[in-house]
Amino acid sequence: MFSLFFTLTLALTACSGGPDAASLLASVEAKAAAKDFIGAVTEADQALKLQVVSGDAATAWRFESARLSALAMGGKGAEVKESLERLATTYNAQVTCPLYLALADKVRAAGDGPGYTDLLDAGVKKCPDEAAFASKIEELKGSADPAEIERLKALGYL
Repeated sequence: MFSLFFTLTLALTACSGGPDAASLLASVEAKAAAKDFIGAVTEADQALKLQVVSGDAATAWRFESARLSALAMGGKGAEVKESLERLATTYNAQVTCPLYLALADKVRAAGDGPGYTDLLDAGVKKCPDEAAFASKIEELKGSADPAEIERLKALGYL
Protein backbone atom coordinates (compact mmCIF):
# COMPACT_ATOMS: atom_id res chain seq x y z
CA MET A 1 0.00 0.00 0.00
CA PHE A 2 2.75 2.45 0.97
CA SER A 3 4.72 1.62 -2.16
CA LEU A 4 1.70 2.35 -4.35
CA PHE A 5 1.11 5.63 -2.51
CA PHE A 6 4.76 6.64 -2.90
CA THR A 7 4.74 5.75 -6.60
CA LEU A 8 1.55 7.72 -7.21
CA THR A 9 2.94 10.69 -5.29
CA LEU A 10 6.11 10.62 -7.38
CA ALA A 11 4.10 10.34 -10.58
CA LEU A 12 1.93 13.32 -9.63
CA THR A 13 4.98 15.32 -8.61
CA ALA A 14 6.69 14.47 -11.88
CA CYS A 15 3.69 15.79 -13.79
CA SER A 16 3.92 19.09 -11.94
CA GLY A 17 7.55 19.76 -12.84
CA GLY A 18 9.36 16.86 -11.24
CA PRO A 19 10.20 15.74 -7.76
CA ASP A 20 12.80 17.52 -5.73
CA ALA A 21 15.74 15.16 -5.14
CA ALA A 22 16.64 16.86 -1.87
CA SER A 23 13.20 16.30 -0.37
CA LEU A 24 13.16 12.71 -1.59
CA LEU A 25 16.54 12.10 0.03
CA ALA A 26 15.37 13.77 3.24
CA SER A 27 12.42 11.37 3.29
CA VAL A 28 14.72 8.36 2.85
CA GLU A 29 17.00 9.58 5.63
CA ALA A 30 14.04 10.32 7.92
CA LYS A 31 12.76 6.78 7.50
CA ALA A 32 16.19 5.37 8.34
CA ALA A 33 16.44 7.64 11.39
CA ALA A 34 13.04 6.37 12.50
CA LYS A 35 14.36 2.80 12.13
CA ASP A 36 12.04 2.10 9.19
CA PHE A 37 14.88 0.55 7.25
CA ILE A 38 12.67 -1.33 4.80
CA GLY A 39 10.77 1.87 4.03
CA ALA A 40 14.03 3.78 3.54
CA VAL A 41 15.38 1.17 1.13
CA THR A 42 12.09 1.04 -0.76
CA GLU A 43 11.96 4.81 -1.16
CA ALA A 44 15.61 4.97 -2.23
CA ASP A 45 15.03 2.23 -4.80
CA GLN A 46 12.02 4.06 -6.21
CA ALA A 47 13.79 7.41 -6.27
CA LEU A 48 16.76 5.87 -8.11
CA LYS A 49 14.38 5.07 -10.98
CA LEU A 50 13.57 8.75 -11.46
CA GLN A 51 15.46 10.82 -14.02
CA VAL A 52 15.99 13.63 -11.51
CA VAL A 53 18.02 11.19 -9.39
CA SER A 54 19.49 8.71 -11.86
CA GLY A 55 20.44 11.43 -14.33
CA ASP A 56 23.03 12.91 -12.00
CA ALA A 57 25.80 10.63 -10.71
CA ALA A 58 26.40 12.63 -7.53
CA THR A 59 22.70 12.64 -6.65
CA ALA A 60 22.35 8.96 -7.46
CA TRP A 61 25.33 8.18 -5.21
CA ARG A 62 23.70 10.03 -2.30
CA PHE A 63 20.63 7.80 -2.67
CA GLU A 64 22.77 4.67 -3.07
CA SER A 65 24.72 5.65 0.04
CA ALA A 66 21.54 6.22 2.05
CA ARG A 67 20.23 2.87 0.80
CA LEU A 68 23.44 1.08 1.85
CA SER A 69 23.29 2.66 5.29
CA ALA A 70 19.64 1.66 5.78
CA LEU A 71 20.40 -1.91 4.69
CA ALA A 72 23.35 -2.07 7.09
CA MET A 73 21.43 -0.61 10.03
CA GLY A 74 18.66 -3.08 9.27
CA GLY A 75 21.09 -5.99 9.59
CA LYS A 76 21.02 -6.99 5.93
CA GLY A 77 24.70 -7.84 5.49
CA ALA A 78 24.25 -10.02 2.41
CA GLU A 79 22.32 -7.27 0.63
CA VAL A 80 24.94 -4.69 1.62
CA LYS A 81 27.68 -6.90 0.17
CA GLU A 82 25.74 -7.47 -3.07
CA SER A 83 25.07 -3.74 -3.39
CA LEU A 84 28.72 -2.85 -2.81
CA GLU A 85 29.77 -5.30 -5.50
CA ARG A 86 27.20 -3.81 -7.88
CA LEU A 87 28.24 -0.24 -7.12
CA ALA A 88 32.01 -0.81 -7.21
CA THR A 89 32.18 -0.38 -10.98
CA THR A 90 30.12 2.77 -11.34
CA TYR A 91 31.19 4.41 -8.09
CA ASN A 92 34.71 3.02 -7.63
CA ALA A 93 35.96 6.24 -6.02
CA GLN A 94 33.17 6.15 -3.43
CA VAL A 95 33.21 2.41 -2.66
CA THR A 96 36.25 2.61 -0.41
CA CYS A 97 37.86 0.56 2.32
CA PRO A 98 36.51 2.91 5.03
CA LEU A 99 33.01 2.50 3.57
CA TYR A 100 33.28 -1.30 3.83
CA LEU A 101 34.45 -0.96 7.44
CA ALA A 102 31.71 1.49 8.42
CA LEU A 103 28.97 -0.60 6.85
CA ALA A 104 30.36 -3.79 8.40
CA ASP A 105 30.25 -2.15 11.83
CA LYS A 106 26.62 -1.09 11.27
CA VAL A 107 25.70 -4.63 10.19
CA ARG A 108 27.28 -6.08 13.31
CA ALA A 109 25.58 -3.51 15.55
CA ALA A 110 22.28 -4.62 14.00
CA GLY A 111 23.00 -8.21 15.03
CA ASP A 112 23.99 -9.80 11.73
CA GLY A 113 27.24 -11.50 12.76
CA PRO A 114 27.65 -13.64 9.64
CA GLY A 115 26.92 -10.58 7.46
CA TYR A 116 29.61 -8.68 9.37
CA THR A 117 32.10 -11.48 8.74
CA ASP A 118 31.20 -11.62 5.04
CA LEU A 119 31.67 -7.86 4.69
CA LEU A 120 35.06 -8.05 6.39
CA ASP A 121 36.04 -10.84 3.99
CA ALA A 122 34.86 -8.76 1.02
CA GLY A 123 36.85 -5.84 2.40
CA VAL A 124 39.99 -7.99 2.67
CA LYS A 125 39.57 -8.94 -0.99
CA LYS A 126 38.99 -5.35 -2.12
CA CYS A 127 41.62 -3.81 0.15
CA PRO A 128 44.25 -6.49 0.86
CA ASP A 129 46.69 -3.95 2.30
CA GLU A 130 44.18 -2.44 4.75
CA ALA A 131 45.24 -3.68 8.20
CA ALA A 132 41.90 -2.83 9.82
CA PHE A 133 40.20 -5.78 8.12
CA ALA A 134 42.81 -8.29 9.29
CA SER A 135 42.65 -6.82 12.78
CA LYS A 136 38.87 -7.16 12.96
CA ILE A 137 39.04 -10.74 11.68
CA GLU A 138 41.64 -11.57 14.35
CA GLU A 139 39.31 -10.11 17.00
CA LEU A 140 36.50 -12.32 15.69
CA LYS A 141 38.61 -15.44 16.09
CA GLY A 142 38.70 -14.99 19.85
CA SER A 143 35.43 -13.30 20.69
CA ALA A 144 32.90 -14.09 17.99
CA ASP A 145 29.56 -15.72 18.44
CA PRO A 146 29.15 -19.28 17.11
CA ALA A 147 27.62 -18.10 13.81
CA GLU A 148 30.59 -15.80 13.18
CA ILE A 149 33.04 -18.62 14.03
CA GLU A 150 31.28 -20.92 11.56
CA ARG A 151 31.44 -18.21 8.93
CA LEU A 152 35.17 -17.70 9.58
CA LYS A 153 35.69 -21.44 9.12
CA ALA A 154 33.69 -21.46 5.90
CA LEU A 155 35.72 -18.55 4.55
CA GLY A 156 39.01 -20.24 5.42
CA TYR A 157 40.15 -18.02 8.30
CA LEU A 158 40.05 -20.87 10.82
